Amino acid sequence: MAKTFVSGDVLTASDVNVNLATFMPMIPTSVAGTGVAYSTTTGLVTLTAATTASLNGVFTSTYARYVLHFDFPTTSANISLTARLRGTNVDASTAVYDIQQNISRGNDAASPASVNSLAQTSWSFANNTATRLHYGSMELVRPATATPTMMIAQSFSTLNPATAAATTGVTLKGGLHRDSIAYDGITIIFTGGNATGTMKVYAYN
Repeated sequence: MAKTFVSGDVLTASDVNVNLATFMPMIPTSVAGTGVAYSTTTGLVTLTAATTASLNGVFTSTYARYVLHFDFPTTSANISLTARLRGTNVDASTAVYDIQQNISRGNDAASPASVNSLAQTSWSFANNTATRLHYGSMELVRPATATPTMMIAQSFSTLNPATAAATTGVTLKGGLHRDSIAYDGITIIFTGGNATGTMKVYAYN
């Protein structure tokens, strides 16, 4: 709950951070994964040829909504990006992840495509079929409370320079994690390859 101020009150740094900040940078309590590091002052997570990146302690019940920004200027070929919620440093990997996705790729005649995938063991939140630049965000609602968690992710991936072929794409995905369990972290998995770049989690109410 936000603090109520009256005339003459002195604002502390904590007051400003908790009550006035629009987006609060979240600093992980720890990270896991080969080639994964983080700043204990800014919360920026740095990846170097990482195949997985786990962020612990970035969700709390203080905030209802979180945004994960990701920027991967280098990825290996033929990988997919998926995510799992995480609690007490352990991934939630049961088949309770539902996904609805819409994908638009270059001059692909079958694009845009809409796909519904139910009862998965992770959320597929971005697509990648070549060595490309990758940028986007994932928003999560109530991950740290004992309710189902909802997710929406948007991403853009491209070769440099961009081409008219299917190697350039925009992806919009929505997801549901069915279990009413509180989680404090998230794992990003680069299936079939690795990624180099940065991630950062912000909270807001």
